[in-house]
Amino acid sequence: MKKELEDVLVMRIMGNTNRLNILRIIYNASTDLCVNQISDLANISQSLTSHQLAYLSAHGVVEGHRMGQTMCYVLANNALAHKIRRILTILSEE
Repeated sequence: MKKELEDVLVMRIMGNTNRLNILRIIYNASTDLCVNQISDLANISQSLTSHQLAYLSAHGVVEGHRMGQTMCYVLANNALAHKIRRILTILSEE
């Protein structure tokens, strides 16, 4: 992916308040978090949380795995996710 296109994608991903909040929650977690935990921490519905996590997963930013009937998520380990981590680190310093 060209750098410019990746930069635009990062801005789209982080330009949504709910997605940004979800990314911050996952970024600050010491372990993987399930949808209901993320939903509670983000103070949004599980449906909206699942929708945003599906978007993040489709773009390779988070990785999900099933624990019983529940999906749990962590930040992915790829270039796009690393760029988002760096941005979240900068934002958390402010």
